Amino acid sequence: MNEIKIDWNSMAKAYEEFNNAEDSYSFNIEWPCIKDLLPDLRGKTIVDLGCGTGIFTFLLEKSDPSKLIGIDLSEEMLQIARDKAKVSNSKAEFILHDAATCKEVIEEPVDFIFSSTTSHYIENLGHLFENVAKSLKDGGECVFSIIHPVYSAMYPVEHADGSFPEDEEWNVRYLDKSMRSYIQPWLEYNDVYENHLSKSYHHTMSDYMNAIIAAGLSIEQVCEPMAPEDWKETQPYRYEGFLETPVYMIIKMRKN
Repeated sequence: MNEIKIDWNSMAKAYEEFNNAEDSYSFNIEWPCIKDLLPDLRGKTIVDLGCGTGIFTFLLEKSDPSKLIGIDLSEEMLQIARDKAKVSNSKAEFILHDAATCKEVIEEPVDFIFSSTTSHYIENLGHLFENVAKSLKDGGECVFSIIHPVYSAMYPVEHADGSFPEDEEWNVRYLDKSMRSYIQPWLEYNDVYENHLSKSYHHTMSDYMNAIIAAGLSIEQVCEPMAPEDWKETQPYRYEGFLETPVYMIIKMRKN
């Protein structure tokens, strides 16, 4: 996790810029689906796991919760989130901690836990969802937006010598559990970054389902969002890419 932490500290500004762009996947693809799955959060206690720079934390705050906590392991990402919170007079609290062991910093069980594209940086999904279940009140709910297992299966397998993958290595290896190593989209066209590889894990659909079930959580709804219809004309390459390989899977769960 320390290597992943260092990686995210170095990418924080580029990530914030990329994900706040007008054609951001976060706003155009993830958020519309997430909104449809959200319960009534007015007056509720919320945790945003792997909150990063607070992109979704501040969107969730519009639901008028009584308490809102963002948890992330990157100091640089949290500093951006805290700076934004000051500007907007947000009441969100941000805590530096590993999302996988969130129960260590969640003092009282909460009503709702959210997470976006964090789980593939965590090796032990069982441990993650156990912590989530222990952090929820009975009947509490959570929504996890994950990198779709078909998409993470396409990430290039890490080279033993640390060298960069070739374009043709971006192909689906679904049952290969090797560590993945790749260039993030927010760095690919950023002149500030050179020779920068990120690493993550690849978890299959059964990995997720079994970890969720073992933690005592029930799955209520699953969404695989498509790109906006107008991208068919304005960004046909991206639109067709989504038809071939979905990027997100969003899962709504409840603690039994």
